[in-house]
Amino acid sequence: MTSLLGQTSGMAAGTLASRLTGVLRDIALVAAIGTGIFSDTYSVANSIPNIIYILIAGGAINSVFIPALIRHMEDDVDDGKQFTDQLLTLVGLILVAIVILTIVAGGLIVHLYATSLWTPQEFDVATMFARWCLPQILFYGLYTLASQILNSRNSFTLPMYAPIANNVIVIGTALIFISVMSTVPDARTITTSQINLLGFGTTLGVMAQALILIPALRKVGYRYKPNFTFRNVGNSKIGNLAKWTIGFVLVNQVTFLLVSNLTTLANVLVSTNSNVVAVGFTSYQKAQLMMMLPHSIITVSVITALLPRLSKQAHDKDDAAFGSELSASLRLVTALIIPSAIFLFACGPWIGALLYGYGASTSAQGAALGVVASAFALGLPAFSLFYVLLRSYYAQENTKTPFLINLGFNGLHIVIGFTLFKVFPQQYAVAGLALGYSIAYFITCAFTWRRVGKTVPDLQNNGYLRLLIKVAVAGILAACVSYLLVRLSIVNQPGISAPRLGLAIASFAASFIILYFALAKLFRISEVWALLDLVRRK
Repeated sequence: MTSLLGQTSGMAAGTLASRLTGVLRDIALVAAIGTGIFSDTYSVANSIPNIIYILIAGGAINSVFIPALIRHMEDDVDDGKQFTDQLLTLVGLILVAIVILTIVAGGLIVHLYATSLWTPQEFDVATMFARWCLPQILFYGLYTLASQILNSRNSFTLPMYAPIANNVIVIGTALIFISVMSTVPDARTITTSQINLLGFGTTLGVMAQALILIPALRKVGYRYKPNFTFRNVGNSKIGNLAKWTIGFVLVNQVTFLLVSNLTTLANVLVSTNSNVVAVGFTSYQKAQLMMMLPHSIITVSVITALLPRLSKQAHDKDDAAFGSELSASLRLVTALIIPSAIFLFACGPWIGALLYGYGASTSAQGAALGVVASAFALGLPAFSLFYVLLRSYYAQENTKTPFLINLGFNGLHIVIGFTLFKVFPQQYAVAGLALGYSIAYFITCAFTWRRVGKTVPDLQNNGYLRLLIKVAVAGILAACVSYLLVRLSIVNQPGISAPRLGLAIASFAASFIILYFALAKLFRISEVWALLDLVRRK
């Protein structure tokens, strides 16, 4: 546990800095483009490069590349140098080809991800944004590959800090965009130069994020040399692993396609009702990113340190060490992610109004975004624990089982989310989609835990159930007391100012943390105190 915490702390600090600047980036973007239909034209276009990258290459790289690197570093006489050169060359060529093809087909791709109720002007604006953003596919690939090479050589920190460069550039772009806009942007009034400004600045940020890692590769002793001999890269084992992983992300993107169409539709529908605030794709996306902040700081930092170790233990067939590492990681994530989820659920509307209620947006739109974040928060613990459990399969180079489990999750998400989207009132339809996401993850996580427990006996003891109960009770009690104190003393009137909202959130956070730590000590939640001991030593 101490070793894992020690490795995780540096990455968590980097991730925290990256995510906090990411929050500032999102604040600046929402202030620049709002949460209405125009914002969806930008957000959908800027999501497409990530979608295509993950769909075609990213999933296979993320889930297959590290285990393959570990194996080649263990078995090859050159410590995997030739294999890495071959893979970088092949993936680079593929990504360049993908960029060219998608730019040509940009308009068709936009039509796939947006509601048919958009006007021709809105589709034209989204297509222009997409063509500026699609080169990001190449730079996402370079960043991911460089990060994985660094991770395989036990260099974890810089990749966590690299997104800061991206965030700073996009913040600057958004501020310049605000300065040249005299009214809330709209597809009918925005100029070509303003579209070019926002599109170019967004892609420039992703480019900087990737290229900043090149000096770090040299520092760890890796110098890339193009190698066009791809025979060994496409061996049957790697191909078979990638096949299931590509299937995994393909299923995810089918669900995302439905979500994108429904959320862009929701914004068009509410635009005809002056009594309902704008809640659409941009609100859904920013709310999900709010949920991902604690996941990225806590869970991703833990698993980034853990996966190479699990891969090595699986390669060495050290089942006892494998089970122990996985068990310690799940316990640590449980003790930290559940209170984070409770905090976000309670404060979601306040945080949304405080962060996203300026410029082209309004306080009411920000609060509505926060309601969607609260719905996502309910599924955060299940999402994070499921994320850790899946990495145990990837460490063993088993990608078929995660595909099948993910197929079930997406089926649940589509059925539950679509039902809630239709049943909930119009202003809460997007929150219904987020709630469906959370419910689907709870069911999937419970199933996956039971399945992994059959091969990892450490997960079958009753200690986990006791830990879950203790953490949940401590978090809920701390939140209830904190909420009542803040509600009665600060948030006791409608339409409060931003400074009072900030004071309310800060007061809630301070009292919640103090109460949770006190209850953690009372309930003997050792994982929390292990973290505090590490912080004191640092």
